[in-house]
Amino acid sequence: MTRLTLDDSREGLADFPDGFQPVARDDGGDVLAIDTAGVLWCFVHDMGSWSSRTRAFDSLASMHDYIANQVDLDLIEPEETIEALQARKARVAALKQRLRNSPYARDATRQLLEELREAIADRRFWQSKRGKSLAARQAIGVRCKQALHEAGVPGEWIVGAQGPDSNLIGVYGPFVEPWSEARVLALLAPMVDGPYELRCCATPTR
Repeated sequence: MTRLTLDDSREGLADFPDGFQPVARDDGGDVLAIDTAGVLWCFVHDMGSWSSRTRAFDSLASMHDYIANQVDLDLIEPEETIEALQARKARVAALKQRLRNSPYARDATRQLLEELREAIADRRFWQSKRGKSLAARQAIGVRCKQALHEAGVPGEWIVGAQGPDSNLIGVYGPFVEPWSEARVLALLAPMVDGPYELRCCATPTR
C-alpha cells in the first residue's frame, strides 16, 4: 500500500499546472493537489508532463482522515491473530464507508478488505480440527523425508498429507530393493505420532 505524506512544497514540480496546490505525496512519487473547488487530484509523476491525473479525494478533510488511519492499510503480518484481523477489518470497513466518495481511499480499502477476509478464513482453517490435522501430517512428512535422506534411500520421494479429511500420510517413491515397502515403513514408523497412518504408493522408475 502506498502511504501518503503531507507535503505542500513545489520543489521538483516544474511546470506543475496552475489552479492546483500540492498538499501531499505518496511513496511512489505521485503528487496530490487540491483544486479551487476543494477537490483533490492525484497527478502521476515522471510522465514527461502533469497531464495525467485522477480524482483522489472529495475534500481535504477526507484526505486527512485517510492519512490518520492509513496504518490500518499496511500489509497483513503473519503474527496477527484472528481477533486483531477482525478488529482491523471493522476499522477499514468504517473508513471505506466514510470515504466512499474518495476513489483513492475506496480502491485501497476494497483491496485490503478482500485480503483481510482471506487471511481470517485461512487462520480459522488452521485452527480447526482439519487444519491442525493437515499441519501435523505435513510436519510428519518433513521428518519422514529427512529420515529417508539420512538413510541414503535412493530415488525421488514425496511424503505428505493425503487428503484434507483423513489421517493418512502418503509415501510416494520407487521402493526399489533393498528398500521395499516394508523396510521403508519400518524406517518411517518412529517418525509418526498421533492417530496418523502411512500409506505407500510406488512411483514408476526409469
